[in-house]
Amino acid sequence: MSIPDALHSVFTEKAAQQNRVTDITIEAERITVYLEPDVAKRYARPDCQQPVVVQLHDRETIVVQGLGMQGRALRYVVTMQRLAYLNDAGKFVTFTLPMTGLRTDLCVTDEVVERALYLLIDCNLPTPLSVQMLQSLYHIETSESALARWKSGAAAHLPSVGILIQHLNEKKR
Repeated sequence: MSIPDALHSVFTEKAAQQNRVTDITIEAERITVYLEPDVAKRYARPDCQQPVVVQLHDRETIVVQGLGMQGRALRYVVTMQRLAYLNDAGKFVTFTLPMTGLRTDLCVTDEVVERALYLLIDCNLPTPLSVQMLQSLYHIETSESALARWKSGAAAHLPSVGILIQHLNEKKR
């Protein structure tokens, strides 16, 4: 099922745009979008010279928070799929099929993390106020400690101060 044209412009998050939508329910306080990944017959795997045929190993359903809209919470019910194959050494291997736009480890969409980091870093808001704004504006249920972990995780991927100074000095030349 694809998103109906009338709703396509409403569901702008990558999760709804780039995964398979199987159902949508709209209630007074919540919009629920059901997602599944598109499964291919063969996958290139690092431990195989040729793309391998995969089989469904198991499924798990999780709920992921999206940016609420029109006064409603947005939740994605995501069916995660674990696929299995035999590698070139004959070993049984499984992997979870990734889904675009979702942070399944955090149970939120990429846009939720981006919005939280925008409030914390770009707007320099205190963490408690950021939590309150996410709840009030987007119906995101989170905690101060979760936002602190997201901020630390984003900072861990940034270059060190020394490397930044080197880059700035190189640009001066």
